[in-house]
Amino acid sequence: MNIATTLRYMDMKKGGLFDYKYFIMQDYKLMADKYGIGMLAVMSEEAIKATVDACDGLILPGTAVGVDPSYYGGAPADPPLPVDEYALDSKVIKAFYEAGKPIFGICGGQQYLNVFFGGTLGMVPDLPNHKDSKSYTHMINIAEDSFVYDVFGKTRALVNSHHARHTNVLAPDFKPVAWTDDGIVEAIEWREADIYATQWHPEQTFHRGEPLDPIEHKFFENFLSRCEARRTK
Repeated sequence: MNIATTLRYMDMKKGGLFDYKYFIMQDYKLMADKYGIGMLAVMSEEAIKATVDACDGLILPGTAVGVDPSYYGGAPADPPLPVDEYALDSKVIKAFYEAGKPIFGICGGQQYLNVFFGGTLGMVPDLPNHKDSKSYTHMINIAEDSFVYDVFGKTRALVNSHHARHTNVLAPDFKPVAWTDDGIVEAIEWREADIYATQWHPEQTFHRGEPLDPIEHKFFENFLSRCEARRTK
């Protein structure tokens, strides 16, 4: 099985030859090794069709860049974003969605999905109280009939928190299935289209210990199962 992903941009700010990078987080390498799958990164628009043909699903990773507010009716970012990741990601989302292949968005990936399908984003209104300043975690509430409950098997869980933006107006067809105590949407799903997303980073459990629960590996196991099911229809 092959799973596609998109690259993420980082400015290393070291004043050297390798300042600017497009990269994939180590966690996805660890995940691919654990489950014996191939992962292909989409680097350009020209590669999209070949990647969709070769892959059974798409993982949209988190990002330090984010989507320009002009894409959902806001004023352009000031100062401008260093790169426009969403320009390529939106085309990749469209191609996998139209091919009927599952998509799993993580953090910025959830935000990209929400914007692509017609939603908007906002800034977390009370960021210091939204997460513990030492552990970068918070509690979430979980809907029982959801892909998140399928993993945790309970209606409360501790997850990590590394975002300042959040889902504001939820895109049509999506259902909110997890949220913080202060009402921030933390996970969304569209089961009919096999599209799922978390605002936190379950992939970090592949290399970190407590307080993150390795049970979150099941997010990827369940996603791969959905990819397999779609492939064999």
